[in-house]
Amino acid sequence: MGSFKGHVLPGTLFLAVGAWHVWAAVARFAMDPAGFRLRVWNPVGAGGGALRHLELYVIAGGAFLDMCVEVLYSTHLHIFAPGGGVNPAHLNDLEHGGMLLMFFLVGALALLSENTRSAHHPSIHPSVIPFT
Repeated sequence: MGSFKGHVLPGTLFLAVGAWHVWAAVARFAMDPAGFRLRVWNPVGAGGGALRHLELYVIAGGAFLDMCVEVLYSTHLHIFAPGGGVNPAHLNDLEHGGMLLMFFLVGALALLSENTRSAHHPSIHPSVIPFT
């Protein structure tokens, strides 16, 4: 297991994003129960303001920074054992790095989907799933 100090920042970010998801879902449902749609991410503010994609930037940026710490700093760049293969002393760091890679991909691909036309499906928007 990792240290308490190593779990405080990522845990706080998970808690903040989770609380934001609950708050945004309840608020959107209260405003329009009939038109409520379940979202993978929730835009900040109304309209197309500068903070609209803040959640995705926090997820992608936070995951990328933490992934760099887990894979590069925590292992002291001794990822591979002297005889070849992965250093067994750092398997936990690599596991966390793999998990964080998936969070980074979710945030980065959602940003790509929102900011370009090439990632949009022609008939449905990827971040909106009908709630029925």
